[in-house]
Amino acid sequence: MMLIDPQNKLLQTQIMDLIMKKDPRIVVAKDYNYSCTKLQYKENGRLFLSFTCFNFNEIFSIAGNYMIDKYYKDYTKEDPDVGFHLTFSFNVQSAKEEPKIQKNATEAEKAEIQEIKLQIRAENQKLFEKVTKDFSQIRRNFYASAFEQAFDQINKGQTASKFKYQSRENEVVYAIPDQDALNIFYEISFSDNVDKTLANLIITEIIDAKKNVKMAPPISRSNYQSSILKSAFPEVQNIKVDPNSQLITMTLFKAQHFSKNIEQLSTFLQGFRQYLHYHIHASKTYLHSRIIKRISQFQRSLQLCQFEPEVEKKTEDIFTSSGVKA
Repeated sequence: MMLIDPQNKLLQTQIMDLIMKKDPRIVVAKDYNYSCTKLQYKENGRLFLSFTCFNFNEIFSIAGNYMIDKYYKDYTKEDPDVGFHLTFSFNVQSAKEEPKIQKNATEAEKAEIQEIKLQIRAENQKLFEKVTKDFSQIRRNFYASAFEQAFDQINKGQTASKFKYQSRENEVVYAIPDQDALNIFYEISFSDNVDKTLANLIITEIIDAKKNVKMAPPISRSNYQSSILKSAFPEVQNIKVDPNSQLITMTLFKAQHFSKNIEQLSTFLQGFRQYLHYHIHASKTYLHSRIIKRISQFQRSLQLCQFEPEVEKKTEDIFTSSGVKA
C-alpha cells in the first residue's frame, strides 16, 4: 500500500464488517516493508488479529511489552497463528445485548426501553470503534512503541536505553537518548537514480523548511563519523559506506517536542521512511502526468495541422538555358 495513514483503511472497513455481520471469513492485508496482517472471525464469536514483519523479533525485544500494555491489554493474547509472530483476539459477544420491547409494554415502558437501547447501542459502537482503531493500526503501534517508550522514560526522568533496528534491507534506524532529548539517525538508501535524486531534493526541502517553522527540531545530513553515533554504537566505524545511502539525523527535545502528545510525534517518526517513499512516487506520478499531457497536446497539434502539398519544380537543362549548343 502506498498510504501513510496510521490506520490501514482496508482493515478499518473489514473489521467493522466482520463484527457486524459475524461473518466467519479471513482477511489478509499485506503492507509495505514485508509486513502482513490477518483478520479472522470465528464461529465462537471471537475476532482474531495476527501480525508479522521481517524485523519483528528485533523491535519486539525493544518495546514489545510496552506496546501490549499500552494498546492491547484489553485483548486476549493468543498463541501466534501459523506464519505470524503475534496474535490477539477480541470477544465480540462481550458487547451488551439490547433489551427487547414486550408486546404488552405500556407506552412509558416502551419509551424507557428505547432509551436504554439507544444508550447500549452507543456504548457498543464506541467499543467497536476502539477495536477497529486498535486492530487497524497494529503496524503503526508496533513500530512506534520503541519511540514512545523512550519518550515516556525521558519524561519520567528515567534512564532510557539506546536502540537500533533494521528498517529495510539496507537501512538502519539508530536512537540515542539523552537526559532531556532523543537523537535519531535514519539511514536512507535508494538504488534507483531517479528515486535518489528526488529523495535528496525532499530532504533538502525538509532541512530548509525548519527556518520557517517555530521550534523546529534540528535536522541535517550526517555520516558514520558522528561522535554521538560512534560513542553509542562503535560498530558503525566498520560499516562500508554505500554510495546509494545517506544518513539523516534529528534531535528532539523534551521541553519543545515530546513533553506531551508523544503519539502523534511517534507516528511521524515510525513512518518517516515511508513518508519519503510516498512523496517520491507522488512526484514521479506528477511528472509522468505532465509528460503525458504534453505528448497529448503535441499529438492534437499534429492532427490539426494542414500540410501544404509539395509542388514539383521544373528543372531545365543548364546547357539549353544558357544557349550553349552541342
